[in-house]
Amino acid sequence: MTRLLLALAGVVLLAVVALALVWLAGQLLVGVGSFVVGAAQVLWRLLGFLLLAGLLGGLTYFIASAWRPVRGGG
Repeated sequence: MTRLLLALAGVVLLAVVALALVWLAGQLLVGVGSFVVGAAQVLWRLLGFLLLAGLLGGLTYFIASAWRPVRGGG
């Protein structure tokens, strides 16, 4: 009878440990997912900033070259 109770306790303990490991893996994946989502948001905003900076820089270059004083001539 003692062997049966020890075996049953071992199976229950194994099940509890397995469930704890599954829960821990889930928490780890949630953390990794949050990091990936945060990194994607940062990169998306960086892309928007670079597009806006490129557009404004190109516009500034175009306007500055259009208003360049003409040398010589008359």
